[in-house]
Amino acid sequence: MKRIIAVIFVIICLCGCDMKRIRTESSIKEYETDFSTVYAETVKFSGMKNSEFEKNINAQIQQSIDSDLVAFDSKAQECKDNLQMGNKCVMEIGWEETYSKNDFISVVEEKYIYTGGARGTTVHIPVNIDVSGEKEVKLADLFADDGYVSTLNRMINEEMEKHSEEYKDLWAKPEIKQEHQTDFYIQDDDLVIFFQPYDLSYYARGFVEFRLDLEDLSGYMKEEYRRLID
Repeated sequence: MKRIIAVIFVIICLCGCDMKRIRTESSIKEYETDFSTVYAETVKFSGMKNSEFEKNINAQIQQSIDSDLVAFDSKAQECKDNLQMGNKCVMEIGWEETYSKNDFISVVEEKYIYTGGARGTTVHIPVNIDVSGEKEVKLADLFADDGYVSTLNRMINEEMEKHSEEYKDLWAKPEIKQEHQTDFYIQDDDLVIFFQPYDLSYYARGFVEFRLDLEDLSGYMKEEYRRLID
């Protein structure tokens, strides 16, 4: 009987956790004109305890994508006469969820735009959300003091030395600066710091990433974000 009660209790707990699980859903907007094509995915969160915070985050993401679409349509209209035969202006927006547990979410928007010329441009725009703290998190928010910058730079240099072949084609030394406050996401047990194409190397090299173990960073992190370490 005790074993049966224990099993029932576990099932109830699992069901309760599932009901409270934050979900990430997506919707897609596609259209084409004589001179452009658009594929735009939007993410929308549900299941947060604070529905007003959830509504604001969803609205912020949607507004950003809507603004990008308006700007792209305007740019495509300007560039249509300069396109090579058969080419069209292109905008593609996709999202990847890299982390969703411990009341923390990381999703990464990948945006590609081509409006003529030899190639387009691709950028990553992460959104890191502290659900329990009800705020969007920047890199500095994770750490107890400003010393985190030198710590991250040191660990990045160690990664470069350890994997010298992978990073041999960089034309500049990676360095965390103020403009990199949003260029990170959480994945598995790592803090992933990345640099956009052209920041450190040629375009075809893509994104230069450094995966730093959260366990190694735990002594520098604020106590409330040590929960990210499993």
